Amino acid sequence: MNKKGIDAGRERKNLSYMLTLIWISSMALAGFFMPTFIDSLQYFKVKGIEVRGSVNIPNYVFAHAVGEFKNNWLFINEKKLLSVLNTLTNNSVEDVKIRRVFGKDGVVLVMHVEERKPFLTVFLSKGSVFFDEKGVPFGSKFHEIKQPYVYTNDVDLIKKEFDKLKFMIDTFKDIDRFYVTETSTVIYTKGGKKILLPFLAQLDNKTLEMLKKIYNMEAKEINLTSERMAIVRDEE
Repeated sequence: MNKKGIDAGRERKNLSYMLTLIWISSMALAGFFMPTFIDSLQYFKVKGIEVRGSVNIPNYVFAHAVGEFKNNWLFINEKKLLSVLNTLTNNSVEDVKIRRVFGKDGVVLVMHVEERKPFLTVFLSKGSVFFDEKGVPFGSKFHEIKQPYVYTNDVDLIKKEFDKLKFMIDTFKDIDRFYVTETSTVIYTKGGKKILLPFLAQLDNKTLEMLKKIYNMEAKEINLTSERMAIVRDEE
């Protein structure tokens, strides 16, 4: 190959490198400036929020959540919005669906919100936490405390054994409160009856079935902590 051919090949190669560098630089600049550019356009701004389904969470929470996305509807999706709402409300939103309504005055963001509903209230040594019917814990200053009450120092135990508590609450409608310790489970009914059960983690189906059979007995105290034996007292 002659010298001219070699030089032409080098020039084409250098030109290819230059074009590649220009393309990479352009993409980098576009990636850097594009979000800022989009954020500056009024077309993408949320002009209003319509909240449906929420009963307890105040409006300012939803406004704050949208503000986390700079009021830009293009940046908002349901998964991210749910995450922000639960950060603001301590996990008290179960689901959210969004719809964008375009009008001459701008975009209205319609939120369909499903709040978590307290099924029971757990009181700890410091503060309290709700559990919903699915056994998911959440804390919210926007809800009133819900009976029955559970007094314990081990919220992880309540999470793990939630199904047993739910079974008893659903089966025995007049339970007022539980005391769950490392050694026993104590129930007080609204009528003043006291029921002693084994440690919640050791409470089995046979004991629960036995409790179903004798729960409505006229008694002040029912003790099922002994092995396969019920002790019933009709006096204090």
